[in-house]
Amino acid sequence: MNKLRVGVIGLGFIGELHARIVYELPNAVLVAVSDVREDVTNKIAAQFGCCGYIDYKEMVLAGGLDAVSITLPDELHEEAAVFAFEHGLAVLLEKPAAKTTDSVKRIYEGADNAGSRLMIAHVLHFDPRYAQLRESIKRGELGEIVHMYFRRTNPRANAKRLNGRASIFYYIGVHDFEMMCSYSQSRPIKVYCRKVQKVNAYIPSEDTIFATIDFADGSIGVVELCWALPNNSALGINTYAEILGTEGVGYINIQDQGISIITEESVLYPDTLHWPEYNGMLLGDLKEELAHFVTATLSGVPYIVDNRNALMAATIIDACFESIRTGFPVDITNI
Repeated sequence: MNKLRVGVIGLGFIGELHARIVYELPNAVLVAVSDVREDVTNKIAAQFGCCGYIDYKEMVLAGGLDAVSITLPDELHEEAAVFAFEHGLAVLLEKPAAKTTDSVKRIYEGADNAGSRLMIAHVLHFDPRYAQLRESIKRGELGEIVHMYFRRTNPRANAKRLNGRASIFYYIGVHDFEMMCSYSQSRPIKVYCRKVQKVNAYIPSEDTIFATIDFADGSIGVVELCWALPNNSALGINTYAEILGTEGVGYINIQDQGISIITEESVLYPDTLHWPEYNGMLLGDLKEELAHFVTATLSGVPYIVDNRNALMAATIIDACFESIRTGFPVDITNI
């Protein structure tokens, strides 16, 4: 059986998960990993019996790779992705693709110019709840979309941990902006956004944002993001989606994950879908995402994730920042 030879660039929390999943996939080989932290690189390379590099460019130039998974900080995505394209590699690029619309466009141009393949790692496409609702919309079961509402909330500990290094828009919100564009039967044309900054003002970071998006077909979307929940809320993943159409409505409501673990010290709702570990394996939708990338790259079939929606999500986020700054709606007709 042909196996895809993969390297992982960036070994933070998500990058380490990518490395382990690639190592465990039957049709992939984890050839190498790279991180600027030498101790981390050496630890992961030893754990999975692969090569380790401090400089990802050296890893790419060493050869022996078919693809890379890039899980670097957002602002480093463009340079790493374009370098990989220039050396003939397929790229799985963690969300968000980049922090600006212009940077996303340059990444896409790099892939096109090199004739390389690119998949943006929007994991909700591999969450069966979001994926099944998308299929229902595509089959026309809800009719013409009237409105879409997405909510994603986190405890305030996430904002504190990131300490201003990432905005709520990029860290959690890009999931919902991208999926809204994926669900939509039209294109976004106008964005109005407001924010509240009280709990996390010391960082400084947003507490809550509300964004309203107008679409060309007359439908409207709302995204609510918050990472100011009390830390003892224990709901690390708390999301909601509502899609109303002329013929029906679809709901997603994720709170307690279906399992509670209660001790004298805490109440926990462990993740049951994204990257749960049981029976000695990492499972869940992150594994499904990487498995799809590997299989589709080997076979040459299209990726499930449409990169146009990642570009639209970046454009909406750019417009949200501008709307917050000016206090007015922002026209994005010309994206």
